[in-house]
Amino acid sequence: MDTFSPSRVVVKFRDQGADALLQQHLLHYPGATAARLFSSVDRETITVWALKAMQADPAYRAPDFAAYYGISCPGTEQALLLSRQLAAQPAVELAYVENGFAQPAPAVYPPAPGSRLHAPDTYRQGYLGPAPLGINAHYAWQLPGGMGDSNVRFIDIEQGWMTYHESVTPRMLACTGISHSSSAGHGTAVLGVLSMQPNEAGLSGIVPNADGYVLSQWRPGGEFNTADAIMAAIGYLRYGDILLIEAQTHYTGTGARTWPVEIHEASFQAIRLATALGIIVIEPAGNGSTEAPAGNDLDELVIDGKDLLNPHSDHFRDSGAIMVAAATHTVPHIRLAFSNYGRRVNCYAWGQSVLTAGSYPHSPGIAINTYTSGFGGTSAAAAIVAGAAIALQSIAEAAHRSRLGPQQLRSLLADEDLCTLPAGGAEDKIGVMPDLQRMLAEALRIVPSLRSPGRL
Repeated sequence: MDTFSPSRVVVKFRDQGADALLQQHLLHYPGATAARLFSSVDRETITVWALKAMQADPAYRAPDFAAYYGISCPGTEQALLLSRQLAAQPAVELAYVENGFAQPAPAVYPPAPGSRLHAPDTYRQGYLGPAPLGINAHYAWQLPGGMGDSNVRFIDIEQGWMTYHESVTPRMLACTGISHSSSAGHGTAVLGVLSMQPNEAGLSGIVPNADGYVLSQWRPGGEFNTADAIMAAIGYLRYGDILLIEAQTHYTGTGARTWPVEIHEASFQAIRLATALGIIVIEPAGNGSTEAPAGNDLDELVIDGKDLLNPHSDHFRDSGAIMVAAATHTVPHIRLAFSNYGRRVNCYAWGQSVLTAGSYPHSPGIAINTYTSGFGGTSAAAAIVAGAAIALQSIAEAAHRSRLGPQQLRSLLADEDLCTLPAGGAEDKIGVMPDLQRMLAEALRIVPSLRSPGRL
């Protein structure tokens, strides 16, 4: 899309009266344009949400979201220079560069058997099956709410999706934004994992009856803005609903390596607002690099002298999101070479051989009945974990009309005694894979004491 610049400077001023300073700097950068970073929701509404979040979560301190601006630049060098100049200004609290978008492309996945409905048995949906192979979705289906038939809503943040697939229907919101054609296969694959409608071949999403929607990182005006997409999603979710962020990002100091989107300050703050409001956020750990299948240790990422993703560091900050890595589809599950890992990671799931709707990683074309077993990576793993979270929450609501909050649900999904450990145990630093059968007994024990869902 010609409206998207390869680099954007995100700047946060110490007060809202610094517009003149910004315009003064832009005079020296032809082609650069600035706008408020959070534009999908008005300032007054965000302020109301922030106040409610601070009341609900005593540990939460809201930033001034109105003080964030995004500056689209024609080139990376220009963006780097502008960010350094702005960061040196006393009126500027922070300034950093977002280097374009990181397409969640496949790393090293098994070859897809093509667009066939009747996939070979070796590629069936084992991730739905009993532990330790899968997440035990079949068990959850036997319980009220287990197929997502409840009031629990989810939103999947993507770059694009197919609108015409026979088994997956993306549902739009007023602020959904633009579906980018290059990502249509990815979005459909994720939705297939979650809500693919049962068909004659015996395929099904984890929660086919769930109340799900899509929201694009490509905002209605054509700009690519993950932080704004997260903020927009908050307005459609209640306490205990699920927000799946199917995205990863780059950091200027690490080249082609990819990272969780929360490494960028604005995205972190939007996620933290969501979790403070009681929304469950699920986030891929990232696929390592766009150039080589080598996963990154999140513990070792240092930004401005701070290792923000290392829980053992004094600089660590917790967004409250559930972070997901990718492992083999075979037992015992082993971290896939391209998957990021680290002590910050809570869960893993299949990152290969995931049978779902669409033809990813190939172009979907115009066919409406494509299916693939070539989906994988932390994108597939995060979708599987999101499906488990929706099922667990839906069953809890059906049983007790109450829901688990972000901390309670993350604790269950990351519980080594209730879930499936990887081959190397905790030393693998990819968390555990959900086991709905074991988790449900504990969830239904604790959920009656928790709050019922209410509107934000």
